[in-house]
Amino acid sequence: MLRFSIQRRFITTFYHLFPKTFPKKLPIWSIDQSKLRKEYRQLQAQHHPDMVQQGSEQSSTLNQAYHTLKDPLRRSQYMLKLLRNIDLTREQTSHEVTTSDPQLLLKVLDIHDELSQLDDEADVKNLANENKQRIQNIEAHLEQCYNKEDYASAVKLTVELKYWYNLAKAFKEWVPGESLELNH
Repeated sequence: MLRFSIQRRFITTFYHLFPKTFPKKLPIWSIDQSKLRKEYRQLQAQHHPDMVQQGSEQSSTLNQAYHTLKDPLRRSQYMLKLLRNIDLTREQTSHEVTTSDPQLLLKVLDIHDELSQLDDEADVKNLANENKQRIQNIEAHLEQCYNKEDYASAVKLTVELKYWYNLAKAFKEWVPGESLELNH
């Protein structure tokens, strides 16, 4: 279990750092993003190194926690690590999941190839919008998985989400006529 020190208190997870946003201090999927952001800013005002002498470590921990919890991919990876000790940030673990569903990788590679052959910005925007919709659908399915405690499905969806996030990055970096790299 993770332990962090903030104002001489010990916490066990990132959820403990934001008691207003997560009063039960339990890992949950659904997050009120504006409430989390507001609480993060309030806590940073108290712990930022510019405000207090010993604030550097606390501020850094708050940054890490906030950026993990606000991002659906990182939050799902974190929740799986907490709840099932499955570390999807390790390439080996992700690879094992990917090999169980080779169609996913083929689909991602097909879309990547299609993107690399496009020279019209409107076509790229259409593909990017389709990808954005895929991401939103997976995030909705992840919510259902966590609510039902279906962690096996959450693992597969989290790995899939990582692929679509990487593809979203490729859409942002797209320049007509230049080759694209796809990160797994």
